[in-house]
Amino acid sequence: MNIDFVFSWAENEQGKMVHVDNVPRGIQCGCKCPYCHERLLARHGEVRQHGFAHHSDTRGANLKICYVVTMYKLAEQIIQSAKRIHAPSYYGIFPEMDIEFVDVRIDSCFERADKQPDVIATTKEGQQYLIEFLFQYKIQHKTAIDYKNMNCLEIDLSNQSLETLESFLLSSSKDRKWMNNVTYFSQVGSLYNKAGKPVRVVDESECRQCELGCSYHCAGVPVYSLTGINQYLVIEESGHKYRLCKSELFQNYQQEYERIKSENERKERIKEKERLEAEERKRRKKS
Repeated sequence: MNIDFVFSWAENEQGKMVHVDNVPRGIQCGCKCPYCHERLLARHGEVRQHGFAHHSDTRGANLKICYVVTMYKLAEQIIQSAKRIHAPSYYGIFPEMDIEFVDVRIDSCFERADKQPDVIATTKEGQQYLIEFLFQYKIQHKTAIDYKNMNCLEIDLSNQSLETLESFLLSSSKDRKWMNNVTYFSQVGSLYNKAGKPVRVVDESECRQCELGCSYHCAGVPVYSLTGINQYLVIEESGHKYRLCKSELFQNYQQEYERIKSENERKERIKEKERLEAEERKRRKKS
């Protein structure tokens, strides 16, 4: 985070984040820093003098941490107030889109020892989403959240300021990724099949053990890297990696494999028969 710390937002006496334009000037603003809890002054002046300032000259709090926690609390409030988030594409299969919620629960605890997410949001269909905020140099949770078998979106706020945060959360797809999305994952196979591109969603370990030896041919939907080298789509979900096995190719390989296997077995039977016949001839000659 390489920005000037312009504190345009602060926490009021009710625990809500408020903009400096909407509060009285000076100490009468009744606001505090959400991290160090020091009283703030509201300054209404030019751009660099327009914002909240810590009241004490002997303040010991780190301004960078104060700014990050202010941004963290504001991010929670923005999602809770708007009841939506702009979500990124899911591996290019599902497009980026707004997800709307009917209920948004926030925790408002920046540094914690347990594993609660920052935001728990629920859609009208009853689907629950965990939203986690990340900062480049700061990890809020001492213990990683177990997001397996749940929908979890991670959003990196490191490149944002208090003034850009709302637009970033509600309109941008940058600096965010799906850590898990069981809702989308469960629909991948049927989506491809409906489009006339039959696939099987298979665990990558199954591909490695495939007797056909064609895991990088039949079990691959291609994606194109920036280097121009063809790669194959790998979906990470609930701690596993998956590939999309092209069913038609798999069946063709399987049929060819069975044909070759059957032909090899036939040849082995012929060799064994010839070996036994040769031994029988030798035995007769000796007798």
